[in-house]
Amino acid sequence: MARNGEEAHYIKIAQDICGKILTGEYPEGTLLKGRSVLGGYYGVSPETMRKAFSLLEKEKIVEVKRGVGVYVDSVLRAKQFSDKWRAKTKVATKYRTVNDILKQKAALEQELSAAIKDMRDAFMFQTNESVQFSEVEIPQGSWIDNKTIGDVYFWNYTEATIVAVVGANGTQTSPGPDYPLHVGDKLLFVGKDDLSFERVLSFLTYGVLDENAEGTEGE
Repeated sequence: MARNGEEAHYIKIAQDICGKILTGEYPEGTLLKGRSVLGGYYGVSPETMRKAFSLLEKEKIVEVKRGVGVYVDSVLRAKQFSDKWRAKTKVATKYRTVNDILKQKAALEQELSAAIKDMRDAFMFQTNESVQFSEVEIPQGSWIDNKTIGDVYFWNYTEATIVAVVGANGTQTSPGPDYPLHVGDKLLFVGKDDLSFERVLSFLTYGVLDENAEGTEGE
């Protein structure tokens, strides 16, 4: 762990020295202070400063003259070095962002699973009938795309109740009749028997012959 911390320090110090070169604080030809002095300035050991200078020398940003000191050699290469590490930092930041989102997604899925289990248990305690809890995805080309739950009379034709919708904008539990449905949404629903899934899937895919049926969602 200490070694990683030391590596992070000398890279950051090299980046800071590059920044001072680019701002003109250290013009080309400047003789930089010794490792002990700069080490005290940055709060690191002379060995860490040696690594920082070695990195800058490898990139041809400074020239280390043995027995004399360290001279600033190239502003252009300092700019190239700075741009390279800035790009790496951006990639690392994006990676962390994606990783955080994936963790949040996993946590939400776990929370959803727990909520679904609680809901299933609640249904089982409230009725003596066998309750079927299922999940189905609205298929491509479905006729209900962009229609609300109430518009399509979901319960009237399927005798199934939607308890949650998982879509591009997240999870909506207990969606009302005005909630819009979209292709790709996953519907979590409770049906009355073993054929509920087939009825719902058929309804989402083909609809019904009678489009003038009366009634509202949940009646």
